[in-house]
Amino acid sequence: MAANYLTKTRVISYYNQKRLIQALGKSVHKVLEVGIFNSLLSEFLVREGYEVIRADFDPGLNPDIILDLKSDFEIAHNTFDVIVLFQVLEHIPYEDFEAAIKKIAQATKKFVVISLPYNTAYLTLQVQFFLYQYQRPRSVLFQIPKFWSNQPFTPDEHCWEMGLKGYPKKRIIASLENAGLQLKREYQDPLEPYHYFFVLEKLEKK
Repeated sequence: MAANYLTKTRVISYYNQKRLIQALGKSVHKVLEVGIFNSLLSEFLVREGYEVIRADFDPGLNPDIILDLKSDFEIAHNTFDVIVLFQVLEHIPYEDFEAAIKKIAQATKKFVVISLPYNTAYLTLQVQFFLYQYQRPRSVLFQIPKFWSNQPFTPDEHCWEMGLKGYPKKRIIASLENAGLQLKREYQDPLEPYHYFFVLEKLEKK
């Protein structure tokens, strides 16, 4: 792992990834992690007792499953308690994202948890007091999506980013709902608002 990869903000993201999965409850045990480049998440989860299957398009990373989200891939339906894709889906064209998330929704038994880059101009204010006892920091986040721009933060890697021109959050949510997923929770850490988390629940077919 490159020395400059494991930054403070990335560690914050790993913390939130693990925390959001744990918050799904004890019934969640079998996890499919899609996109594992330099990821420490599976190591954290295995130590917590989860069964983790790792998937990636790059065989050099030694994934358990070779999976290219841009291809016509297949995953057995209702196989995993939760499928997670953190900072992955923006690496493929939006139409491929919409097609892939439908198959992901079919493969999960219950949950899908994703994070996407949210390209905004933002200001974070954090206050912490030490009086008689420790108190948690309080944060306020001000942000404006860069709806006037179509330039991703990393244009050589990302095909699109939420918040940019043509990709408002409401469009992404509509695509997720069209795939058969219901928004259960959305979350931003004020210390790393660029990573926007969606906790999604599979809709039961009537």
